[in-house]
Amino acid sequence: MSRRRLAVIALDGASPELIQRWGNSGELPNLSQLVQKGAFGPLTSVIPPVTGAAWGSFCTGVLPGRHGVFEWLRRGEKSYKLNLVNSSALAFPTLFEWLSQHDIRVGVMSVPLSYPIRPVNGFVVSDLLTPTGEKYTYPVSLQDEIEQELGKPYPLAPPPWPGRSRAIRWLDDLKASLQARTKAALHLASTQQWDFFMLHVMETDSVQHQMWQQIDRIPRRRYRLDLGERNPILEIYKLCDQFIGEFQRQLNDKTDLMIISDHGFGTHLHNLHLNTWLLKNGFLNLKKNFSSQLKRFLFELGLCPENLYPWEENLRLLGKVTGERAYEWLGRLALSMQNIDWSASVAYSYGNVGQIYLNRAGREPEGIVTEREAENIITRLEQRLRGWRNPANNEPVVDRIYRKREVYTSRALERAPDLVFLPKDGYSPMGLSEFLANRPITHPVAHSGWHRLDGLFIGSGEPFLSGPKQNLKLIDLFPAICQLMDAPVPDHIDGKMSVSLLKEISDASRQRNGTSPAQARETQGSLTAAEEEEIRERLKGLGYL
Repeated sequence: MSRRRLAVIALDGASPELIQRWGNSGELPNLSQLVQKGAFGPLTSVIPPVTGAAWGSFCTGVLPGRHGVFEWLRRGEKSYKLNLVNSSALAFPTLFEWLSQHDIRVGVMSVPLSYPIRPVNGFVVSDLLTPTGEKYTYPVSLQDEIEQELGKPYPLAPPPWPGRSRAIRWLDDLKASLQARTKAALHLASTQQWDFFMLHVMETDSVQHQMWQQIDRIPRRRYRLDLGERNPILEIYKLCDQFIGEFQRQLNDKTDLMIISDHGFGTHLHNLHLNTWLLKNGFLNLKKNFSSQLKRFLFELGLCPENLYPWEENLRLLGKVTGERAYEWLGRLALSMQNIDWSASVAYSYGNVGQIYLNRAGREPEGIVTEREAENIITRLEQRLRGWRNPANNEPVVDRIYRKREVYTSRALERAPDLVFLPKDGYSPMGLSEFLANRPITHPVAHSGWHRLDGLFIGSGEPFLSGPKQNLKLIDLFPAICQLMDAPVPDHIDGKMSVSLLKEISDASRQRNGTSPAQARETQGSLTAAEEEEIRERLKGLGYL
């Protein structure tokens, strides 16, 4: 197979069901044509199906248990404090570095975990983890060219959610962000030299988190947003479809195209508050001092962040009361990690897809669970999780439960959660905010949509076997891209070559290259305190924290 060019358009969270529905109705003509003529099917994400973990696996070809990114945050060494992750947390070479090593010129735009930028044979535009004021392109001179083309800075991240009272303005800003992103992509794709090009679009994820009620039309008890018949999700998808049409017109017949997403989307009706559930089930306990017991009393009365959020939203304080000072102020009134008695706690959670960690001796700073005790505690957690039901309707809330060795292997196993569960449709675990609510199950005050395991795959071009596809996995795209680019497949990756996707396998990509993977680079110290605070607020505004 002679080397061709490949372009990948990543629509974060794009739903294969919506693409098919709106393609069939004529709303997305360009995507519809790609589906009809090319390869199309669901693309199974990783466990957990969240943006940082999923794109980390796409970029490295290994599962989260090896590259070490399970969320946007991870527990620091010898601490219970959560630190931001970024590209330096990835313990393996990225796809872009790998292709560069094999004389393939790459162009990468906005792919999560791009900052700090790792140099490539080509160009990079960084991602939403880039602090304001930092250079966000490689080479550096490309930043001035982009800003001259746009007449303003490139949107490193979509606009944060400002609350329902300003929803229409937010949608306008979201569209402007998407249009600037795609304009820059069209410019660079036509003026820069590349063999492999990739653009990541986050706006699709943002709009689905906030506007899914316009899809399912299910009334929310605490999340009411009246937009009439307007469908902002379709509006964003149509802008993406228009861009894809324009982009295709720039390509020659030697260029193949992939449209992918890291996970899908669906209805969000209930929050599952894992640390509150662990507290009420005796796996996690609080200190006996006066301050902690007073906070527990106020917590039970309803003093918790989720109940304060509507006030913050109604007073238009979202995005204004921020940073460590706000966190410390809230911590004086509401329960937090500071109030946990680690000497009497065997499990805790952080993560937005049901991650539970044991408080292990020798791993956690004040760990008490021995290896001998771990099995019994995990078994009890599994039993309780399987029996967890919504008191409002008696339906179970947990779909599937995994032990760490079922989904994670090798290198980062020590950092991996001991249990991960996927909820039933309509339920979403919340574990990054310590004690967000005083009840284990609540109706959300923000978000009406949340992630699903199956994302989107479309493949268009001569090498693809056309037609519906099954059993495609996000982790398998690394070797598939190596095939398409006539590059060898590294021997350390977890992804497998799919025999149902491509017409032939090149001689080069059949080879397994024995080059040792790069070692992880520590993230600590890579950001100043102010920069870390800024990125945390950005992720909070996007609904991740």
